[in-house]
Amino acid sequence: MLDHQSLRRAFGNYATGIAVIGARSEDGTLVGMTVNSFSSVSLEPPLVLYCPARTLRAVETYASARFFSASVLGAGQKRLADLFARQGESKWESIGHRIGETGVPLIAEALASFECENHAVHEAGDHLVVLGHVRVVHLRESADPLVFFRSRYRSLAQSEHGGDLETSQAVHLGWGF
Repeated sequence: MLDHQSLRRAFGNYATGIAVIGARSEDGTLVGMTVNSFSSVSLEPPLVLYCPARTLRAVETYASARFFSASVLGAGQKRLADLFARQGESKWESIGHRIGETGVPLIAEALASFECENHAVHEAGDHLVVLGHVRVVHLRESADPLVFFRSRYRSLAQSEHGGDLETSQAVHLGWGF
């Protein structure tokens, strides 16, 4: 029998990046949430996906917004990941952000930000799968990503035991040589 705790721990063994999804509700309110379920899907056409929980207070906004953003967080942005992981209003007013070309909020100093047009929404168990057609990309390559592994934030230069990996090991492990 499959138990949820074991499944959750097993999923936690897959390291992911962290992104903040932003959108604008019909009344103009900005919403945002932290996700580690953000992924590229296709280069042609350029598609991405993220998976909001169906229990979120703003799930209808995420599902119905014409545009959304995905801001990929850097290693120094753990505070933002924590802020957007909590439910509540007025997150955007307390942080550095700007409004993109499509009207969606973008995290200042994100490693990359994607402005996407909602392409499709699919029900998937207790989550939705939201596909977005990438319309605008903003890129900053001068920082390392914030990584989530085994329910903790990590950096690429740390081993599981907290020590730094040698550069040659990091490249070897990261590219599967």
